[in-house]
Parts: sequence; C-alpha cells; structure tokens
Amino acid sequence: MGEQQAETPGGNGQGCGHNLLGTGALAGAVGIKDYMAENHLEGTIKLFGCPAEESGYGKAYMARAGLFDNLDVALAWHPMDISGPWSISSLAVYQVYYNFKGVSAHAAAAPEHGRSALDAAELMNIGVQFLREHIIDDARVHYAFIDAGGESANVVQPTSSLYYFIRAPKIEQVDAIYQRINKIAQGAALMTETELTIDFDSALQLLTKSGINSSNV
Repeated sequence: MGEQQAETPGGNGQGCGHNLLGTGALAGAVGIKDYMAENHLEGTIKLFGCPAEESGYGKAYMARAGLFDNLDVALAWHPMDISGPWSISSLAVYQVYYNFKGVSAHAAAAPEHGRSALDAAELMNIGVQFLREHIIDDARVHYAFIDAGGESANVVQPTSSLYYFIRAPKIEQVDAIYQRINKIAQGAALMTETELTIDFDSALQLLTKSGINSSNV
C-alpha cells in the first residue's frame, strides 16, 4: 500500500471526515423526505446544524435548550470506512490545559537560579504514565506539548504547556481520573518550584456544577 498524499500540499484537510458532516446530513434528510413522499408516509423532518461540533460540544447545549424535546427519533452520522449503524456509546471526555511557569536562567552559567517549567511538564507526564496501571481499562489519557519552552537548550525553560484529553465511558469516571491527574501536576510543580494553572478547553459547565476549581472558572 502506498502512503496517502494530500491533494494540495499544505492545504486544508480533515482526517476524520468532518468536512462531510453537513452535506451528508443534508443528503440524508432529503433522502428520507423522498422516501416518505414515494411511500405516502406522513411526518415532519427537522434538519439541525450543529455549532462547535467537536471540542465545543454543541449538541449538549442544544439538548439542554430543549431543541430535541419534541422528536421521536434523532439520527446523526459520522464518516467511516464502512457503511452501517453504530450502536455503541462513545467516551466522555475532559479537555484540559496544564500550564507551568518557571524562572529562566542561563543553563551553563547560572542553572541554580532557574526553575524549569519544561522539567515540570515532563515530570507530570511521567507521573501520568505510572497512573495508567491504576485506571480502568476503558479509560484513555493522551496529551500534546503546546509549549516546550523555546528552541534553545542553553536556557532553563520558563514556560511549558500540555494539552490533555481524559476519556472514560462515564463522566464520573473521567472526573475521578482528572482529579488524580491534577494531583500529579501539582506534585510536578512542587518538585520543580514552578507555578501551575489549569485551564479547561471544554466540559466547563459540568465541572463548575461539581465544584471543581480551575483558574478560568
């Protein structure tokens, strides 16, 4: 098999097929309408556009606002490599930024004056790796470095940021894992004498109701 290549190098793309969601949903609604007309079936079809479909969880806000209350059935779809119904549940998720702030210093001349935010981020990740043995098998924890402190190896990095996805079948399970990851992050900050802030990218409403503290709540 050859490696799949972009049609336009450096152009826009979506590996998960989300660029097809709107047109596919429209085609589905039109197809159901035509089927009903051909078979003389009565009913009302409603087509909903979904803002902030992925990280913003637009459907949750729409459901809370009552937009789906009068529906008998709701259908959604997602591009896939096969055609068929999907009858399993997806995972609940928290998306969280962990930001460390340290003190820069010359790494050769005066390293004792520095407090490395990058060290803190790396120690946090190591702690989370050890945590994996002690969470449920269906949970998923992944991360990306958003800020690794710069491009110079001769400077004690004063900033570092991680973007974490914490997933599990139930929101309560996600929250329990999140609480433990927070403790790991706090421990990494203590070990390196750096400052830690935790910012939510999503799921903020649920977290606020449960009394979880965050720097941007």
